[in-house]
Amino acid sequence: MQCRVLRNGKVETIHHNFLHVGDVINIEYGMANPVDGIVFQAASLTCDEAAMTGESDEMKKETQYFCKLRRDEKNAENPKGDEHNKMHRAHEISSPLILSGTSIAGGEGKMVCLMVGADSCIGQIISKLIVAPEVTPLQSKLE
Repeated sequence: MQCRVLRNGKVETIHHNFLHVGDVINIEYGMANPVDGIVFQAASLTCDEAAMTGESDEMKKETQYFCKLRRDEKNAENPKGDEHNKMHRAHEISSPLILSGTSIAGGEGKMVCLMVGADSCIGQIISKLIVAPEVTPLQSKLE
């Protein structure tokens, strides 16, 4: 998969295996996200996180500043807080984080790459799935 990346002041098209921490990645509709990152520019950005979290609803993504504003507004509406209602409304607050293994369901934006390869969410899942073959006592006797 190819990504449009701002690196060293130039926009380049790079294969996702060659992305580095700190790269600025252009996020576009339909894009499968290969790295973990934080959004710093968003226009109607939504993300399908079903592959990673099992959540079937598209999640709205905004910059950290706007996410914090939305959270503070929600807390101001219900200062004492009914815990059941807080958990029920958790998806109303957007997130600035985009996880690897998810796809962009709508909108566009830019994000800074935070984790790549084995350190990313999808990389950690893949590393846990790799199982080294175990030599049984019978196999060692046969050898």
